[in-house]
Amino acid sequence: MPYVAQETCFALKGGSAINLFLRNLPRLSVDLDLVYLPIEDRETSLTNIDAAMRRIAARIRQAMVGSSVAETLLPKTKQCIRLQVMQHNTSIKIEVSPVMRGTLNPISASVLSAATQVEFGFARMNLLHFTDIYAGKLCAALDRQHPRDLFDVHFLLENEGITPALKDTFLVYLISSNRPMAELLAPNRHDIKALYAAEFVGMTNEHVPLEQLLDARERMIATLHERLTDRDREFLLSVKRGKPEWSLCALPNAANLPAVRWKLHNLAAMKLAQHKQALAKLEQVLL
Repeated sequence: MPYVAQETCFALKGGSAINLFLRNLPRLSVDLDLVYLPIEDRETSLTNIDAAMRRIAARIRQAMVGSSVAETLLPKTKQCIRLQVMQHNTSIKIEVSPVMRGTLNPISASVLSAATQVEFGFARMNLLHFTDIYAGKLCAALDRQHPRDLFDVHFLLENEGITPALKDTFLVYLISSNRPMAELLAPNRHDIKALYAAEFVGMTNEHVPLEQLLDARERMIATLHERLTDRDREFLLSVKRGKPEWSLCALPNAANLPAVRWKLHNLAAMKLAQHKQALAKLEQVLL
C-alpha cells in the first residue's frame, strides 16, 4: 500500500477502503481499487494514469524481493490500468477504472483502522469520502450480489444506514453505472449459495450466515426505494430521457464527471425504439 499511496492522484475505494480503513477488519480485502481524482480529458487522464501505475509497478519490483508484477494494458492505447502483484503465493490486484474518474465529495488522507494496523502495520493513503465509497459499494452489491459486497452492506445497514447524503451520492453512481438503472433498482436475485461456500466462508473475522446476507440484500433494495423522493424519481427519469434536470440533483457537480457524460453519450446513441423500451422499464420500476 505505501507504494501506491505515493501517487496522490489516486484515492482508494471499494472493499479495502471499507474493511481496512472504515471498519476494524471484519473481513480481509487485499485488492486495491483506485479512483483517478483529477477531472481531465480522457487522453490526458489515461496518459497520467499509465505513468502513475508504471511508477507503482517499478517501486514494487524494487522493494518487494521475489515479487512479480504483471501489467494489464488497454487494448488500443496500450496504457496500464491494472497491476497483478505476486509474492510467495499471494496475489494482489491494483486497478483503476478509466471511466469512473473524479469524485463527488472531499477525499481524506486516512490511516488504517486499529485492528488492521495490528495485523499489517501503519499505512496512510488517500481515501474517497464515506458516501462515495458506499455509493459505489451499493451499486456493486445490486449488480454482482457477491457475498463479500452483501457482507459490507450488512454492516452499513447495522451501523450508519443509508442516510440522505449517501442516497444522494448513490443516485449519481447509479446513473454512472454501465448497467441500466432499472436492473440495479429491481435486480433479479442471484442464487449465491455456491459463492458463499466457495468464496466467502472462512474469509471473515466476523461470521455472518448466508441468511443474513440475503436479508441484507432485501433490506438494501427496500431501503433505497423508501429513500427515493419524487424529485429523485423525476431526476432519474430525466437522465434516462437524455435531458438531465440537474436542478433536481443534490450534487449538481455530478454533471462534470466523465462517467456521467459517457452514460449520457451512450443514451444519445441508442436507437429510438430501444430507448423508449428502456425508459418504459425504468418508469415501471420507479412509478
